[in-house]
Amino acid sequence: MGSLLSQVSTAFSNAYSGWILWNLFLAFIPLLLSFWLFRPKAIPKPGLWISLVVMAVIGVVGFWPRIPRTVRSLSSTLADAANGSGVAQLRLLGIVGVIGMLLIISVLVIKNPQLPKGWLWWVGLFAFIAFLPNAPYVLTDIVHLIRGISSGRMPAWVIALAFVPVHLTAILLGFEAYVISILNLGHYLKQIGARTLILPAELAIHALSAIGIYLGRFLRFNSWDVVIEPTSVLVDTLNVLTSRRPAAVIVVTFLVLTVLYWLMKQVTLGLKLRIEYARKGIDAFS
Repeated sequence: MGSLLSQVSTAFSNAYSGWILWNLFLAFIPLLLSFWLFRPKAIPKPGLWISLVVMAVIGVVGFWPRIPRTVRSLSSTLADAANGSGVAQLRLLGIVGVIGMLLIISVLVIKNPQLPKGWLWWVGLFAFIAFLPNAPYVLTDIVHLIRGISSGRMPAWVIALAFVPVHLTAILLGFEAYVISILNLGHYLKQIGARTLILPAELAIHALSAIGIYLGRFLRFNSWDVVIEPTSVLVDTLNVLTSRRPAAVIVVTFLVLTVLYWLMKQVTLGLKLRIEYARKGIDAFS
């Protein structure tokens, strides 16, 4: 057993750099925010703690291989800031702001899962919108699966029994986080009497997510760059939307998200209904 685990670990190390787990962690952030913002009573506190622990483990495991590169990038930014670079100083300020915002939101989620609507609620909504494209972004991680399979560094049995199932499961969980996040938003809109806004909101989110996926996959922006480098994000977004090929990719991505979301929404609602039937002792096939 030990030798088998060693082979699997070596194969993953040779062909995989932790991207899928890190991206899955980022996908879970808007999911947690959606419950905090739109359905604060849906998750009991013990369940919230379990969710946070699981997220933390996934985040640490996914981020671990990226630590050396992150340290090098941060050291370079610190050096530039010390030399008087205004851009580097603003970037550092933005990094501190993003980390501070996430820490504050995390503490408040733990201390008070039912946050009343106020300025902090709007900050949370901004964070939700900024991080939400990370959930459907996991669909593009199929490229890591393809590279891993074609690398020739893994035995066939590792690919079939470990590598492919892990990636497909992570992709499915990430997109399901996207679906549930939007369903939570729809629940909130119903509660405030804005049911007619659900479909426009869903389409708007798909469009924004399609843009976010393009910026992340091809221009390598992150969600926090909206705060750290807002000018660059805005300029590049305008360039993308006014260029034929990027715009075509975004339109196709929007259509894919719309179709997949609709399908997964039906599955999710069907499972929810099936669970409710089981709790009430109702035979769903009667």
